[in-house]
Amino acid sequence: MQRSLRDPVAKIIAPLVKILIKLRISANLISTIGGVGSVCSALYFFPKGDFLVGVIWVAAFVLFDLFDGAVARASNKGISKWGAVLDSTLDRLSDAAIFVGALLFFIKNDDRLVPLFLITAVASFMVSYIKARAESLDIVCNGGIAERSERLIIALIAYGLHGLKVDYAMAIGLWILALLSVFTMAQRMLIVYKAVK
Repeated sequence: MQRSLRDPVAKIIAPLVKILIKLRISANLISTIGGVGSVCSALYFFPKGDFLVGVIWVAAFVLFDLFDGAVARASNKGISKWGAVLDSTLDRLSDAAIFVGALLFFIKNDDRLVPLFLITAVASFMVSYIKARAESLDIVCNGGIAERSERLIIALIAYGLHGLKVDYAMAIGLWILALLSVFTMAQRMLIVYKAVK
């Protein structure tokens, strides 16, 4: 989520975060429920062509991602390395399921959007990979025009509009997503290049 929205969202969810901590619900459990739930929803609904219902379920589970980090920061244990890796891994699995689920439907229907799905999926994963690889080298690599939240929102809007039978919604959404993901890849590569020079 863009940094300008993080503080307002943190204030809104703060009361719920306190409740979760009192109930002793861990950040890792929240991450797991959200990640597994979104993966299962995407792989169940999207291959069948139930895009609108699938978007509702996936979005509901993706919202768990708002709480895991906030709960970790507010709890006595704080943020753990295991929790960070778990959350990141589940995010990648969730993203993969969202693309794969829809891709299976369009492959089955021999649609011309299949190559665009593949390009978009690869570019999207590369955005995350560049950041992870940079951070493994102790290089801060935040930013870019389309971080995960933006890409996810665009994808789910396109899927939802497609489910509502809006003409060309999926194609337009995928083109936007592909272009923004490729551009974000270039931005992050530039961030790393400047950091090492």
